[in-house]
Amino acid sequence: MRYVKLIIATIIVGIVFSSCSTVDSGQAEYFGFKTSMFTVIEEKDTHGGFHGDGSYYLILDCSEKNEQSTELIKDWKPLPLTENLQLIMYGGEKDGVSYGYNLAEKAHWPFINNGVYKFVDRHSEAGDKSDDTNLFNRYSFNFSIAVYDLDTNTLYYFEFDT
Repeated sequence: MRYVKLIIATIIVGIVFSSCSTVDSGQAEYFGFKTSMFTVIEEKDTHGGFHGDGSYYLILDCSEKNEQSTELIKDWKPLPLTENLQLIMYGGEKDGVSYGYNLAEKAHWPFINNGVYKFVDRHSEAGDKSDDTNLFNRYSFNFSIAVYDLDTNTLYYFEFDT
């Protein structure tokens, strides 16, 4: 009986750890870069617990590898952010509702005028991963966003999971 409990515990631990993924794998899968490609200016990960809720931000200096960064952002959208992304990242008001998330401040992002961005909706209900239309129509958030500042050659990356 003791061996059965040990085997079951081992299987459960194996399943839990095999389903976990590193933040760097999400960057590579959805955004095409790894942290090691550029110079890390700042990085912080608050994911934890059983469900893995939290946030992760990364600020990269890409100035020494302009060719790689230009290739990386070639299909990204020009700023400004969509209304939904603007509300979640910088806060504001829409239809009488105040949005105080202000995630950009938590991620140490300045307001960027000249740049490009890419958004990936990682929520299980997302049909089109690049569409933020239903961002506020769910009970939880699971998304990644990156903004590249063309003036400073700085890449700002952010993941948010609730």
